Amino acid sequence: MEPIEKLHKIDLEIVKSVIEVFEKYDLKYFMLGGTMLGAIRHGGFIPWDDDIDLGMPRKDYEKFLEVAEDELPNHLQIVNYKNTPSYQYYITRIQDTNVKVIEERIGNDSKFTFASIDIFPIDGTPNNKLLRKIYYFRVLTHRALMSLHYKDSIDRKRKRGKLESAFLWVMEKIPFEKIINPYNEKEKIDRLLSHQNIDNSNYIGNIMGAYRTREIVPKEWYGEGTKYKFEDIELIGFDNYHEYLKYTYGDYMELPPVDSRKTHYKILEEDNM
Repeated sequence: MEPIEKLHKIDLEIVKSVIEVFEKYDLKYFMLGGTMLGAIRHGGFIPWDDDIDLGMPRKDYEKFLEVAEDELPNHLQIVNYKNTPSYQYYITRIQDTNVKVIEERIGNDSKFTFASIDIFPIDGTPNNKLLRKIYYFRVLTHRALMSLHYKDSIDRKRKRGKLESAFLWVMEKIPFEKIINPYNEKEKIDRLLSHQNIDNSNYIGNIMGAYRTREIVPKEWYGEGTKYKFEDIELIGFDNYHEYLKYTYGDYMELPPVDSRKTHYKILEEDNM
């Protein structure tokens, strides 16, 4: 079995355990990003993609975090910035502690993590267009400040334009890790996001995803959720997946160039597999 296939198998087992909890407590969720794309274009994982992204409306997300530790198998660990202050990201990660991996872009075996899936809160946004833009600016400013603290995890192998390269060069000269408190930035982000009531919002989504504001879409695209084949199970995704994927990816049925098909993780060690 190829390494990527092993990770797919592990991630699928994690998501099966998570879905059992969702169903037990009647919690709503949706496939997001590459997971939604994979379900439509490939009937499962994108062949070179090795993670799963799920989103939950804020109240369901918070309920899941309340019960997950008691409900999930012991080898699955819930990690987010609130229970692990050193954790780099804002989102929640469900990790399989039997499987050590490293992020390919970092390439340092001593900085291992575990095979995991990501769970994002889905939040509302202001209905007024100007206020929504101001809201985006505030959230993304705190997100950028948070990221500056973790400059060691930046992918330096990626090709960049002159302006971005110059910006990164400046970043190397300034000790942001000493200036910025990332926990405080995450708390500010959390207050901004959770303040927006999804029920009263016309545009909702996950601004903390890879595509930022392109992941904020009309609420009706989510709908009540539709089941789609994902490998040997079914997962719930957008009612109007076509508009969502077209808005986020453009011509989403066209495969990207081969040199853009990159994995995120490499398995270091497996226990009890």
